[in-house]
Amino acid sequence: MEISEMLFDAAKYPFSGLKQLLLFGFLILLSSLLLGDHYNYIFLDDFLGHAGFLISIFSFLVIGTLFLILIAGYPFKIIEESILGSENPPELNNFIHMFKHGIYEIIILAIYFSVPFILFLAVLDDTFPQIYLGIPAISDEVALLFLIASILLGFMSHIIFTVAIPHMAFKGGSFKEAFRLGEIFRKIRKIGLKKLFIGYFIVILGVVVIGGPILKEIVGSANILGFLIAEELIAPYIIMFSARFSALIYMS
Repeated sequence: MEISEMLFDAAKYPFSGLKQLLLFGFLILLSSLLLGDHYNYIFLDDFLGHAGFLISIFSFLVIGTLFLILIAGYPFKIIEESILGSENPPELNNFIHMFKHGIYEIIILAIYFSVPFILFLAVLDDTFPQIYLGIPAISDEVALLFLIASILLGFMSHIIFTVAIPHMAFKGGSFKEAFRLGEIFRKIRKIGLKKLFIGYFIVILGVVVIGGPILKEIVGSANILGFLIAEELIAPYIIMFSARFSALIYMS
C-alpha cells in the first residue's frame, strides 16, 4: 500500500464508526473538563467549604486521570483490530483491556523518550535562568550539542515507537514485545526507512503534532461551541487517524 492510499484510508477511517468517534470524543471532553483549570470550580468552595473543595478537586484529578489512561488505551485497540483486518473503529468496551494498554503505552512512551527528554530539560535549564531544575551547569557549546542530540534521538525514538506499539499489538499485546529491538529494527528495514520518514514528517509531525493541536486550539478558543467541537470531534479524529495510520504503516 502506498503512502497516499494509507493517508486516504486513515482519513476516512474515523467516519466509518461515527458512534465510536463521538463516544471517544465524549471521553476526551470529560477528561479535559476534569483536568482543566480548576479555578473555574472555585464556586464549590462556597458550597462545600475549603476541605470539601480540595476533596472535590482531588476527585476530579483522579477520575480525569483514569479517563486519560483509557484514552491512551483506545488507540492501541484501533491498532490491534486494524492489524487483525478490521476496517471499522472498535467499540469502546472491555475497559480493563483499554486501561491496561493505556498504562502500557504511557510507560513505553516514557521509556523511549526519557533520554531525549532529559537532554532537552538540560538545554532549557541552561538557556533560561528563570527555569531552575537542579541540573548541573553546562557550557553553551555542550547545550547546543545536547539540543541537536535531543532532536535526533527524539526523531529516532519516535520512529521506533511508531513500530513498537503495532509490533506489541501484532504479538498479542505483551508489554515486553515493545522492546524486542532486534525484531523491531528488522520490521523497520522491511517497511523501509523512506516510507517511515515520509509517514513521520507528513502525518505524525505535520498533522498529529503540529497541525492538529493548532487547529484544536484555534477552534477551541473561539467559544463554548468551539471548545465542544475541538474536544468532541477534532481531538478524537486526530488520535484515531494517527492510530490507523500507524497500523497501516506496520502492515505495509
